Amino acid sequence: MPLILAAALTWIAGLIAGLSGAPSAPVGIVAGGLLLVAIAMERAQARALAHAKPRALTAAALALVFATAVELGAAVSREDAACLARARTSGPWEAELLAEAKPGAFVRAELRAANTSGPCRASLAIAVRRGEAPVGSLVRIDRAEPSDGERGLLLREAELRLLAPPNALERWRAQVAATLDRRFGPDAPMVRALLIADTRGLDPDLRDRYADAGLVHLLSISGLHVAIVGGALLLLMGALRLPGNAAAASAVGITALYVLAIGAPPPAVRSVTLFAAVQLSRARQRPVSPWGSFALGALLPLTDIRTVLDLGWQLSVSGYAAIIVAGRLGRRLPEEWQGWRATLAKDLVAGVLSTLVTAPLVAWHFGRLSLIAPLSNLAAGPIISLLQPTLLVVMLLPDALGAGFVADAARPLLRAMDGVASIAASVPGATLVVAPTAFAAGLAGIGVIAILVAGWSREWGRPLITATATVALMAWLPDGPSALTTHGGLVEMHLIDVGQGDAIAFRSPRGRWVLIDAGRSWRAGDAGRATVIPYLRRRGGALALFVLTHPHADHIGGAASIVRALRPAELRDAAFVAGSPDYREVLQAVAIGTRWQRVRVGEVIDIDGVAVEFLAPDSVWTVALRDPNEASTVVRVRYGAVRFLLTGDAEAGEEAWLLAHASDRLAADVLKIGHHGSSTSSTPAFLDAVAPRLALVSVGSGNPYGHPSQDVMRRLVDGGATVLRSDQLGSVIVRTDGESLEVEAAGARWKVARPLPEIP
Repeated sequence: MPLILAAALTWIAGLIAGLSGAPSAPVGIVAGGLLLVAIAMERAQARALAHAKPRALTAAALALVFATAVELGAAVSREDAACLARARTSGPWEAELLAEAKPGAFVRAELRAANTSGPCRASLAIAVRRGEAPVGSLVRIDRAEPSDGERGLLLREAELRLLAPPNALERWRAQVAATLDRRFGPDAPMVRALLIADTRGLDPDLRDRYADAGLVHLLSISGLHVAIVGGALLLLMGALRLPGNAAAASAVGITALYVLAIGAPPPAVRSVTLFAAVQLSRARQRPVSPWGSFALGALLPLTDIRTVLDLGWQLSVSGYAAIIVAGRLGRRLPEEWQGWRATLAKDLVAGVLSTLVTAPLVAWHFGRLSLIAPLSNLAAGPIISLLQPTLLVVMLLPDALGAGFVADAARPLLRAMDGVASIAASVPGATLVVAPTAFAAGLAGIGVIAILVAGWSREWGRPLITATATVALMAWLPDGPSALTTHGGLVEMHLIDVGQGDAIAFRSPRGRWVLIDAGRSWRAGDAGRATVIPYLRRRGGALALFVLTHPHADHIGGAASIVRALRPAELRDAAFVAGSPDYREVLQAVAIGTRWQRVRVGEVIDIDGVAVEFLAPDSVWTVALRDPNEASTVVRVRYGAVRFLLTGDAEAGEEAWLLAHASDRLAADVLKIGHHGSSTSSTPAFLDAVAPRLALVSVGSGNPYGHPSQDVMRRLVDGGATVLRSDQLGSVIVRTDGESLEVEAAGARWKVARPLPEIP
């Protein structure tokens, strides 16, 4: 293998170590593994040269590269920290929005200027109180409460005004998105994701279906999409009878412009770099080592060295490394395998190896492994190869030249790809729900590195033994070395992102859980199995109490899976009569060892010092109801002086009942907004009685119900609450010691202050 690859891997390992501070699992294990690969390659090259002096010089050079990268990563970390310290002072701030801003929104942005003595670059999280601006706008934030976050600066209670509209590129993307919406209708969210890297509006069920099928990478721009576009352009240039070098140069140039237009995501930059290197090699008639191209493609996106911690970049680089090794293994197939058998075998080897190599990253970040991924990708590969260039033609063609006709031709391909995902996801055992510890993820990382080395090297014995040993160790010690976890007297509330549904978990000071609702269900699975169970298992601790607010599928769809897997000691239910399959399945699962009891108003259950009090529903109130929403279980959780109020899907009628019968117990620091922010809930009188400092909305992105209501969002922010939405932030964690509140959301972490006074 070329020395450039050893140097590249050493550089990457050093950057990871430097940027992450102290190398720790799993990041430190990744850095260490990459360094071991670089050293192994250097030793192999030294043995081939059979000279001690080159070996010593190469080792010293690699050590210098590693040390330089560590220092550079650490310097960038120090610079970022200093930037945040300067920008933490009072505003104004100027920033470019990465999402649309409205009152009640929580949006990401990039700091462009601040009230500081020097240049400053930082990521922002903005909790908008007043002002509106489209994505890509330059805004000025004159008034806000700044605090540090884990990945940047948080500006709470922000008031912003528009300084400059989106640039030409953002306006082009907005125009293209509007055109695709018009031409594709309900299929537009998927088409936008495939063409312009706009994943907003994708249906959560569709995401889960593709994740279970091992095809979720097809829903965002990756190296595969860019390679398909480049290949299609080469065919087009050939059909136009351009000379070979001119055709290649044109295809590379157009592909590069396309990557820039969609925002230059790191996987796409890697792919277009590789595409350009291959075409240049062919034009010069000088073959290039695949590992040399790999190193170039991996390093070019690192012009911003922070990219090394980007999951998309990590998946792209590790996946391409698997493809290189799979190509070498494919050349070792028996000579009698010819034609379609050889092609099928090579594609299967590539699929299996790519799934194995990316498995630790996928398991750690997504909590699942698709065992059927090699087969589903084999079936979807030809479809996406036709679909991607067809969609590109639809995007570029005006209506007068037949864009509608080509869009109609693309619909069967969209249906075929979705059919592959549906069939693959419905196969029993297609997906393995996992919750790896850091120790297990680190072992898996070492194992896949060993598999890559074994697949490439002629001396495959030792690395294969290493891979086998890691698998055996994971099976023998699945949890790895662990220590008793203490939470320092803290209680945590987790608003778990389950899309359009509810799942809220409280963690006691002793690490036990109280779970309220379980997310939705769908044809091939449910949020309990796919999201909630891995989420709780990764953090450890027993499920002491499980509460169901009402029998709608978006709240209890995952409940049966949770009962069977986590065996809660007790389950409380409003017992509103419902004949839905989800509710019947829950009752059947409860019959196997969990103590079930109807919710009783006024009952208080103590879990390690956390008081769980039921405020509703009252049986007299529910007897005449037909809508399960109005019979929602309402829970108040108390720890020290801090109060949390959770109202399920309670609407105006039940809120009025609470005001009449429990008004003295409604005040809360944290409110889980009723019915996903619907206008049927959160009446002004009810919000005045609660007066929350923090309002949490569990809602799915692009849901068909229009949740949350902008009137409700405005009502909350005008009342001084900070609004956090799962469709914008993913899962949200609120911590308390019984006196103060701390929030962790989308990489930001901050203390919750009292609301600012109204502006006169």
